[in-house]
Amino acid sequence: MQNLWKQVADQYCTSAEKVQAEIAEAIRQGMNNPDADVQQAWAEIPRQQDEPQPEDVVAWIAAQLLAAGILPESAAVSEQPEMAVKR
Repeated sequence: MQNLWKQVADQYCTSAEKVQAEIAEAIRQGMNNPDADVQQAWAEIPRQQDEPQPEDVVAWIAAQLLAAGILPESAAVSEQPEMAVKR
């Protein structure tokens, strides 16, 4: 995952730490949305902590895209197909 942060950072002329920090802040803001559907979507993301970490969110999004056939298997970020949620 560190390579992903570095690639994004290089693309935007910033640091990998800044990329992670900005994603973490976006997660915090998103989780504060009071909409019940938004809260349900956040609840679906597997995590080790109360708040999902950037790695959790990226892995979950990748699993959703893989399950939907949108992301090719060769682009998988995480080998966790159980993360996919049927919608």
